[in-house]
Amino acid sequence: MNPQTPNFVRSRVCLALAAVSASASVWAEMDEVVAIGQQSAVFDVAQPVTRLDGDAIRDEAKSTLGDLLERLPGVSNASFGPGVGRPVIRGMASSRVKVLTNGTDSADVSAMSSDHAPMAELSAAQTIEVVQGPATLRYGGGAIGGVVNLSDSRIHRNALEGTEVMLSSTLSSVDEGRSLAVTADSGNGNWVLHADGFVRRSEDYQAGSQGRKSSEREGEVINSDTTGRGGALGLSRTSDDGFVGLSVARLEYRYGVPNEENEPARVEPEQTRYELRGAIYQPFSWMDEWRINLSYNDYIHDETEGTFVVGLFDQETVQLRSDADLVLSENWTATVGVQWSQRELALCHDHGGCSEIPDYSDRSWDGSQGLNLSLFNGYLFAHDTPMPETTTTDVGLFWIGQRDWEHGMIEVGVRVDERTIELDENAIRPSHRKQAAYYQDRNFTPVSVSAAATWVLDEQQRLGFSLARAQRAPDAEEILWNGDHHATFSFQLDNGDLDIETAYTMDANWLYQGDEQAVRLAAFLYEFEDYIYNDLKAFGDPFHSNAVYRHEQEDARFYGAEASWDQAVNDSVGVELAADWVRARLTSGTKDNLPRTPAPSLMAAVTWQQESWQARAESRTHLRQSNPSKTEVETDGYTQLNVAVSYKTGISGADVNLSLKGNNLTDAYGQSHTSYLKEYAPIPGRNFVLSATVRY
Repeated sequence: MNPQTPNFVRSRVCLALAAVSASASVWAEMDEVVAIGQQSAVFDVAQPVTRLDGDAIRDEAKSTLGDLLERLPGVSNASFGPGVGRPVIRGMASSRVKVLTNGTDSADVSAMSSDHAPMAELSAAQTIEVVQGPATLRYGGGAIGGVVNLSDSRIHRNALEGTEVMLSSTLSSVDEGRSLAVTADSGNGNWVLHADGFVRRSEDYQAGSQGRKSSEREGEVINSDTTGRGGALGLSRTSDDGFVGLSVARLEYRYGVPNEENEPARVEPEQTRYELRGAIYQPFSWMDEWRINLSYNDYIHDETEGTFVVGLFDQETVQLRSDADLVLSENWTATVGVQWSQRELALCHDHGGCSEIPDYSDRSWDGSQGLNLSLFNGYLFAHDTPMPETTTTDVGLFWIGQRDWEHGMIEVGVRVDERTIELDENAIRPSHRKQAAYYQDRNFTPVSVSAAATWVLDEQQRLGFSLARAQRAPDAEEILWNGDHHATFSFQLDNGDLDIETAYTMDANWLYQGDEQAVRLAAFLYEFEDYIYNDLKAFGDPFHSNAVYRHEQEDARFYGAEASWDQAVNDSVGVELAADWVRARLTSGTKDNLPRTPAPSLMAAVTWQQESWQARAESRTHLRQSNPSKTEVETDGYTQLNVAVSYKTGISGADVNLSLKGNNLTDAYGQSHTSYLKEYAPIPGRNFVLSATVRY
């Protein structure tokens, strides 16, 4: 007998109703999930989980995580050109939004800088979940904005008999893009072998022209081409008592970074990931399931100017997470777990070239401040290796409980983390070092607690509320980086005084699900103490006159709202509406608006489905961002008109899905306010996308 997924887990996984469908395929996926006898989950979880399945991911035909998820209310894309897209949730980004692969960190450096791509490949994804509320404590108290978890099938949880193969390919016109991906699984009922691989390439894309001002760039966006390739192997053993599996995956990206001078700046990340996962079902009467996940990630990336390597990042990460679902009483269930990770980061940034990580341990140093540091506008500027080698060790304990009450469900959670950052200054020349005391180890102990509850009003609607006190420790690079960042043509200053930031959050939402419509309204408020933000200074650096940034801490407030409405007009036609809005500003210091806050957005769509055919027409509007920070300018709004049609059929025993999309049909010009490169990398112009998926 196959074990059943515990209700505590199942309710979160299946709550797709809370999301607005981003395409006809997404709507179909959500409708399917709710229809599998999971309607109770709609009322059981105060903080819904948005879930996209593999078909929805492939039908969208996107190459970056941010570009895919920005269709959802409350989610934006921190784009740095077509090669990079990291999700922004409710105006929060970087380490406040954790990107995971199979429940553990993607182990890249995408949170460090917006030009670094997340190593989360969509071509192999089976599901993507956007998690908020108490459930985020599984993955870290610092995930104040939320968690994006990408799951693949490289390690199988369930048995497979026979062989399954899937091929998918995409062509796009705006950038001459083309991609090919293959996934294969073969099993004999106990053992399952998995293999997948992909290749992808695009040229410089064309920006839109309608509505463009004469001062704004037009035509081809130079240095916006991308390439990617990767593959993986996995082997799993499944049984009625549990599963265990091993996998190894390789991922390589190459992409350009558009910039003001059209210089050939490129980023070339590579990662090899080894993973061991397993679970035991019902090992004890009081334990539904025990899970373990161990991963090792070897990450490296070059930053180049032409053929010259001017930046080198080398990172090794080991992660272990073990958790269990417990049955505490007739009403109480809980998940308890421990998480440990260690990240070793070393880098080189040198105009003279980076062939390896520098080592100056053979040079004498008396611990005094180096003579080559430049004092400018009250700050010390270094022109050497930007930060010492660091080893960041995180240990976390968490407990999340859930119980029924008279009117619905209650969830509570607590997590305690211990972060230690060990420093080795030998990668920096003694003449560019600060005093020895600056390189002492850092220790932080963030504590996060969360509570949520639902109130069932009737069989079709309920209210949900959540409160949390969440803390995040600063990252090593936020504290220590002092040097150029070549790919972004900027200079980042260090701040050794950074400390833990604390957020007090409130969220209220109302869900309605009838036979023919679904409605969701949500409002939120986040009050931060010592919020860490990257502040743009009013002067350039003394070496190149590039923009200067420094992480500062002030109190801040985020607040906003999200709404969605899905209406089935009849068996074939549906209507969808959605909107979101967020404000973010400092409440101490300058009390300025925070930079790169997403503009309000609106969506209206009509869908049609008849037997094997599906079609969708939608309008997506990003309103003008009229509340920029003092270091920004306002960003004009724009509207995109998109249409899509798809056809599913069977050919010689294979399931075939063909689709044609027309994106931004009016060729509108637009800039994303969340992007550091909004002036140099506007949105793509009119684009036709042809895709095909064959499964047998």
